[in-house]
Amino acid sequence: MENWLRWAGYGLLALDAVPWGVVLFLLIRARRAPFYALRRAALVQANRWAMAGLVLLVVGVDLLLLPPRIGHLLERRRRPTPTPFTPTATPTATPRPTHTPTATATRRPTATPPFIPTPTPVVPVPESALTPIPSAVPAGPEARITIITLAAGRDEEGQPVDPGTRFPPGRHRVYLFVTYSGMRDGLAWTFAVYHDGELVASDTRLWEWGPEGNASLYYTPPDGYQTGVYEMRVFIEERLQGVAQFKVTEEAQ
Repeated sequence: MENWLRWAGYGLLALDAVPWGVVLFLLIRARRAPFYALRRAALVQANRWAMAGLVLLVVGVDLLLLPPRIGHLLERRRRPTPTPFTPTATPTATPRPTHTPTATATRRPTATPPFIPTPTPVVPVPESALTPIPSAVPAGPEARITIITLAAGRDEEGQPVDPGTRFPPGRHRVYLFVTYSGMRDGLAWTFAVYHDGELVASDTRLWEWGPEGNASLYYTPPDGYQTGVYEMRVFIEERLQGVAQFKVTEEAQ
């Protein structure tokens, strides 16, 4: 998605040469036309083309410079039984889940530290998760989101690339792979990121990816990852579903 936006920005900047070329032509006409009415009409048209050129320029620059903050790569996967995938399975994910998922049955992995798949009362709930969404539907007690692994990336088939819990500093993505079951479209859920115990980003939205499947989430800090301990936490309403902790250190480079 990020590459697509970047190429779209380049395309708009290239296309921006057309209106400015027309503006130059009309300005020359406005200067040399023998009648005032023709000169005036050329100036009016030049102004319109200049506005179009400015719009293309602004949009193109925004697409090139606007950094992704929190992104969600989610796609529902229908399977014969609601079982989660392992880090070596073949999950699929897209920025906005619109495709029909494929069926895959995989064994259930055993969660080990630093992943905490069960709620713990000592973790504070982000403010965004405490703010009611009027259109949200209540989540049932069977709703679950289970953290599977962290990874430095994901390949074209949606599989984790370089899974681990230590990553280098800098502006890059860290992916969180999860599985979910018992969900309902329209319930409120939250993805939050902490750095050295301080909340740095949270996103609360309504669920729209069906009752069960696999997902990958990612976060890119606007100023890049700094050294220290990060945590990614997932909530359904105010219920903590899991905590994935990782360390950003120069030694990981």
